[in-house]
Amino acid sequence: MVATTETRTEKGTSLARGPALIVGTILLAVGLYALYREHAFPPFSNFPNGQAPVEGKVFHIFGANGWTAMLTAVGGGLLLFGAAQHALAKTMSLIVGAALGAAAIIALISGNVLGMAAANGWTELGWGIAAAILLVNTLMPRRRTAVVADDEAAVPEGGGRSRFRRRSAAPVAAGAAAGAAYEHHRDRHRFEDERAAAETPSRDSELEHDGAPERDVAEREREEEQTHVPR
Repeated sequence: MVATTETRTEKGTSLARGPALIVGTILLAVGLYALYREHAFPPFSNFPNGQAPVEGKVFHIFGANGWTAMLTAVGGGLLLFGAAQHALAKTMSLIVGAALGAAAIIALISGNVLGMAAANGWTELGWGIAAAILLVNTLMPRRRTAVVADDEAAVPEGGGRSRFRRRSAAPVAAGAAAGAAYEHHRDRHRFEDERAAAETPSRDSELEHDGAPERDVAEREREEEQTHVPR
C-alpha cells in the first residue's frame, strides 16, 4: 500500500462570464427597446454605400433605426449565450466586441453603417465603450483552486491506474489541527494518571510508617502486663 499526498490545481471561478453577462443584458435590453421605438428598416439596396438617416432617438440621446436596434440586440443575445462558460464567454466577447467596434468606426467615418444602420455621435460612443469592455474581457483569466489529492490505492508492481480521493486544503488543515489538539489532550491526561499512580504508593508507605510507633508502644504495654500478672 502506497500512500502519498500531493497538491493539485483545479479550475475555479471564471472572471470573463460576469462582464459578458452584464454587458449582454444591457445591450439586449437597449436593443429591444430601440427596436420597439424605431422600427424603420432601410432596404437592402442601400448596402453598402446608401444613406441611413437617423429617423428618431432612443432615450432622446441615441440615434437609431431598425438595423441599429437589431445589431445591438443580437450582440447582447450572443453575449448572454456565451456567459454560460468561460471559453465561450471570451469567444463571444471577442466577436461582439469586434463587430461593435467596427460599426462605431464605420459610422464615425461615413455617418452610418454600410448604408443600413443609422447612428449619431452618442450611438458611436456607446458602441465604442461596449467594444472596449468586451475586448478587455477576452483577456480575463479563470481563477485556480489548490486541492489535496490522497492516493491510498494499492499500486501493483507492473504499474496501473491509481485512484485519488480529493479534498480541499482548508478541511485538511482543520483536520490536522483537530488531531493535534486531541493528541495533546490525551497526552496530558496520561501524564496526570501516571503522576497520580506514582504518588499513591508513597502515601501508603507514609501511613504505614506513621502507624509503626503506635503499634510498637501497644506491643510493649501488652508485654509488661503479661510480666506483672501474678501466677
